[in-house]
Amino acid sequence: MYQDSNEKTSAGRLLVPSLIIVYFSLFIVDRISGVFLVDVTMTFFGSADPAFVAITSQLTTVSMVTAAVFGVLLGVLSIRFNHKKLLLMGTICISVGALGCSLAPDFISLQIFFIIEGIGSTAVMAMAMTLVGELVALNKRPKTTGWILGGPSIGGVVGSLIINFFFGNPGSWRPFLMWWALPISLISVAAAYFVVPSPPQKQVDTVEKSAYFRSFKQVFMIKSAAVCLIANTVRGVSLMWGIYLIAFLMTKFGLSTGSGALVGIGFTVILGLGHFVGGYLVNRTGRKRLTVISLVIHGAALPLIAFMPDLLGALTILYAGTFIGAFAMPAGLNLILEQAPESRGTMMSVNNVLTTLGAGIGTAIGGVALTLFNYTGVFFTFGVLILISAAIFSMTKDPTTAMQPDSPKPELA
Repeated sequence: MYQDSNEKTSAGRLLVPSLIIVYFSLFIVDRISGVFLVDVTMTFFGSADPAFVAITSQLTTVSMVTAAVFGVLLGVLSIRFNHKKLLLMGTICISVGALGCSLAPDFISLQIFFIIEGIGSTAVMAMAMTLVGELVALNKRPKTTGWILGGPSIGGVVGSLIINFFFGNPGSWRPFLMWWALPISLISVAAAYFVVPSPPQKQVDTVEKSAYFRSFKQVFMIKSAAVCLIANTVRGVSLMWGIYLIAFLMTKFGLSTGSGALVGIGFTVILGLGHFVGGYLVNRTGRKRLTVISLVIHGAALPLIAFMPDLLGALTILYAGTFIGAFAMPAGLNLILEQAPESRGTMMSVNNVLTTLGAGIGTAIGGVALTLFNYTGVFFTFGVLILISAAIFSMTKDPTTAMQPDSPKPELA
């Protein structure tokens, strides 16, 4: 019988809002390598020459690689240290990164603080979900996860509006970090410190060496857990289709830059709504079943975007597929969360590492597909990858299905 080792006491009414705030702070600093990419390039290189823009764009690449390496270390640290402390450390790193990037005197300094922010984001993503597993009752975790995952989506929409209204002028990337990213990150530090409770059973600062081996062994040697990690890695690869979306719509349908931005905002809103709804559907449908069904539908729908004769048809397929595909995020995360209940911190840390690596691989695959087969090949390639991830997820087991229907499930206050 599946043992829910954390049929916990009430975690408090403010736990979920505090974790939403913490998750909201993710990826705000990353805007300097996206929306503000040319602006940042001009600041440090004095030219928007493609060569200099390419150098600046590597901020994200270096940060992702470093964050992936740190994720392995985080898997070890999560065995020894209290998960709330690691979450707090992550929020502090994001704040330091935001402040440091806003004041960076040169490009090397900017890269260093961008890396610090990336490390913080890795810690926050892993530990927030780990704490959900430790502090929230089993039957409440999916809805909680759905709400938390919506944080970055909401942040993306709000951030875009903030940039358009207040930071649209050249040279505004530093004020954006100082007056938007930094305050949000400091609020997340306060939420993590004052509101998020520690796990009921506090971890000790010294553990036997065998505990580290045992934790990683559970993650990699339990067949279903290992398969989940492989499936989510492939899904991480497939998620990179989104970076080609606006360019495709502009190329095929003549979309303007402003209209492309509106499509991007709509995409983000739909994605967030899909996370929310998916969280509510998990208990009704099942973690594994919902993950597989949503991925199959999304994988089958994605290539159709390239064959739509008009913009309305393409957007209809895009938004419908994205909405349904987003169900897989809370469902899949909750499936992964329950694979190794005694090693959740390590499991979520390793999952983040593999997802990050998958994203890097996905970018490369997308570039090759675009070069060889144009945008049709891009959407077809990523659609196939989504279907492959669904097939792998179908080979996993949902440990929660072994619970007795009448098992006591404490309510989140």
